[in-house]
Amino acid sequence: MEYAKEAKVAGFAPFASFAALAIAWTWPLVRHLDDALPGYPGDNFSFVWNLWWMRRVLATPGLRYFHTTYLFYPFGTAIVDHPHTALPAFVAATVLRGLSVAAAQNVLLIAYVFANMACMYALARSILGPRSDPGSILDRSRIGSRIRSRIRSRIRSRIRSRIRSRIDVARRSAARRAAVVAAIVFGLSPYVAVHLLGHFDLVAAWPLPLYALALRRAVDRRSAASAVAAGVVLAATAYTVYYYVVYLSFFTAVYAIASTGALSVSRSPTPMPPSARRLRAASAAVAVLAAVVAAAIAATGGTTVSAGAQAISARTPQNALTVMWIALATCAIATWRPRIHVHPSPGIRWAAAAALRIAGVFVVLASPLLWQAAQLILRGEYVTQKYGWRSIPQGVDLLAPLAGHPLHPLFGSAAARAYGAFGQDFVETIGWIGIVPLALLAAGAPKSSSAGDALRRDARIWRAVAVVFGVWALGPFLTIGGFDTGLKLPAILLRFVPIVENARMPGRAMVVVYMALGVLLAIRVAAERGRLGSALVQWSLVAAIAFEYWDAPLRLTTLDRPKVYEALAAAEPGAVCEAPMGIGDGLSVGVGSQDRRVLFYATQHEHPLVGGFIGRMPEDARERYERMPVVASLLAASDRATDPVSSDGGGRGAPCRYLVLHRASSSAGLLSYVEKLPARQLTSDDGVVLYRLE
Repeated sequence: MEYAKEAKVAGFAPFASFAALAIAWTWPLVRHLDDALPGYPGDNFSFVWNLWWMRRVLATPGLRYFHTTYLFYPFGTAIVDHPHTALPAFVAATVLRGLSVAAAQNVLLIAYVFANMACMYALARSILGPRSDPGSILDRSRIGSRIRSRIRSRIRSRIRSRIRSRIDVARRSAARRAAVVAAIVFGLSPYVAVHLLGHFDLVAAWPLPLYALALRRAVDRRSAASAVAAGVVLAATAYTVYYYVVYLSFFTAVYAIASTGALSVSRSPTPMPPSARRLRAASAAVAVLAAVVAAAIAATGGTTVSAGAQAISARTPQNALTVMWIALATCAIATWRPRIHVHPSPGIRWAAAAALRIAGVFVVLASPLLWQAAQLILRGEYVTQKYGWRSIPQGVDLLAPLAGHPLHPLFGSAAARAYGAFGQDFVETIGWIGIVPLALLAAGAPKSSSAGDALRRDARIWRAVAVVFGVWALGPFLTIGGFDTGLKLPAILLRFVPIVENARMPGRAMVVVYMALGVLLAIRVAAERGRLGSALVQWSLVAAIAFEYWDAPLRLTTLDRPKVYEALAAAEPGAVCEAPMGIGDGLSVGVGSQDRRVLFYATQHEHPLVGGFIGRMPEDARERYERMPVVASLLAASDRATDPVSSDGGGRGAPCRYLVLHRASSSAGLLSYVEKLPARQLTSDDGVVLYRLE
């Protein structure tokens, strides 16, 4: 009985630790819930606006969440293809309604970090289970034969019961420690840390391990209820973060194939025919020639060759290197002649049935979102980035796992310089794995056989997941130390896949790599019975990984609340123009001022905003505004590179009734233009002036 109580108390301990870690890792956020936001001024204001907009929609009959005229007034914009975070916004508008929108956002972020660790812990515990230690903690054979012979039936029964209880407690403790390793690796990963700087939707990574847990039970245990649960989690993900819906869809296919053994690759057993030998020799020669050409271009700077009216430029070695890689691949295929085998089995049929159940539940629960997306596409308003082979976003550099944590309080500056040397933005190309996790992975499988066939199978599945998403995270071409090697990778083709193309930043696939890494490390630690198997060593590993992944003190943006917005909130209805004025989204450099604080100010005054910022703004927004009186001039004058503008029509026909002027950030041309407008000053506060246009 006492062992059962001990196990019950120990079962809650990890979650209490996760709560404490979530607060400490995001410190000092808990002390600034209402007056600061994590990160730099930018996208973080957009997510706060999402929370306010949900509150506005629920309080105002007739408003729709996925389309708003409170941004880009008067024509408005769809936010279905914007990081809308509808589910967290609903929680903020109901459960957290008593808090300000800033405080609600910060509470959600701390909850995300806790949930990331808790869900990853649950996944690892499910995988490890009691089988992670099949009785090797206490070898019953050590009980001497003399003792066994003297124990009578009742005494023997009690002793065995106590032994089993001790074994069970020890077994569960070992599994818990291993699962905590997984929780730290995923929940406190550098990926989560860098996206705390502004991409708040991506911090909510908890649906990934929660879905993996449900999918695993659906496929391995053939549980229809678990398939339904996976569909519910996938639908919740769609209302939280778009990228992870794409990743989970691919994860479903990878897990189903890897877990059922539906596909296998083998080398052709027949002798190499003469045609294959000739192909191998020719491709090897082409590879050598291409390598020589690439080296020559790199050494000399290349040249331009004229072929009639056509000029062929060879200034960079990437094309020659691409030819070399293609030739090497051809040579390898000719040598190995791989064969792909399909193995139909009841397992793959059940996996397909589970996938259909998941898809059915997802379609039903996500139907409001899917309907809005379909309407957007039919209206021709679906916006995605247009880029070519050269301008496609880069992925994770191959050296990034060794570059360090760019936000670490001790070593972050050196790591940030390393990413700068690579020519990459570490927010979108983070890849730091950590010294301790890399050492554990390099150590290979444990020497003992205690892992068992089931854990070895799980390790094989999650290695496949890590490889697939690791290659995805590397991006469209392989870069090493900032150098484009010319090797094109599968991610270069994803821009041709509808819907998936909008998940345009390949480096974000690292979140699934961290999940797979957590599972593999948990299996590695749980199966070890040497020195690594002791509780002291394992807790030391937890502490070491947490140190390598440490993020605090978190960078914060202080929130200011000029009193003019209190006066504006009490004023009569009417749209607002902010000066300097700007419009922008996640795909362009925008027009005019790109200070996104105006989104936070909009949650204070609660009036429609002319202009603004969104994940995907309407493609014709600039053209529309350039035809509007006052707004066109404000946009032009908000760009310091333009000349001052004159008054246009005395302000007649302007879409805004109020104008807020930030004098400190306004150019001379903008100040001169505002002075000429027929407007009445209502109030001012510390250089912020509120006008009403006449």
